[in-house]
Amino acid sequence: MKADRRGISVSAEGEASAAPDLAIVSFAVSGDGKDLGPTRDDVNKRSSAVLAALRKLEVADGDINAPDVGIHPQYDYRKGQRLIGYRVARQMSAKVRDLDRLGDVLDGIVGAGANEVSGAQMSTADPSAAEHAALEAAVRAARAKAEVLAAAAGVKLGAVVRIEEEAFAGPPMPKMRMMAAMAESADAPTEVVAGDLTVTSRIRATFSLD
Repeated sequence: MKADRRGISVSAEGEASAAPDLAIVSFAVSGDGKDLGPTRDDVNKRSSAVLAALRKLEVADGDINAPDVGIHPQYDYRKGQRLIGYRVARQMSAKVRDLDRLGDVLDGIVGAGANEVSGAQMSTADPSAAEHAALEAAVRAARAKAEVLAAAAGVKLGAVVRIEEEAFAGPPMPKMRMMAAMAESADAPTEVVAGDLTVTSRIRATFSLD
């Protein structure tokens, strides 16, 4: 082996935590009916009420995503293809930047007419600080692994000569998922607990041998 190609390559991961300051709530207003007109009118009416509730809770229009309704004919295939009704749904989402009001937002949209709530995805408006900290932790972990290998092989570890960030599937994930406490009564407010986000970075590093 040539001297300039001697080295140790390792893969390593690093983690860093960040407190979430943003929640993305996904929900829908939907309805089923035999006649399209009344069903669509009902969904549109409840959708308008949901949008009004969000604005009352000071969610900015720029943080609301509310495309037009989707119409899905429903058929009975037991005796041919017979139209039996329609399902109308309006998929919506909202960014909640004040997490202290997240429970109020969840209660507000349900109270206004949203009947499908997928939950809230915790995030952070600026993940760069946690991402950088995770990369630094990954580099430290890579050197520690390389030092163990070098010591076991009876050689001396030199400087890092190459570092590559490896793809890591998935966005920052919360260590503790958002929990909406089941209310004992319909009038009890929703309690929300958001855990820290964990950002993971993965690298591959090559070190020279002295």
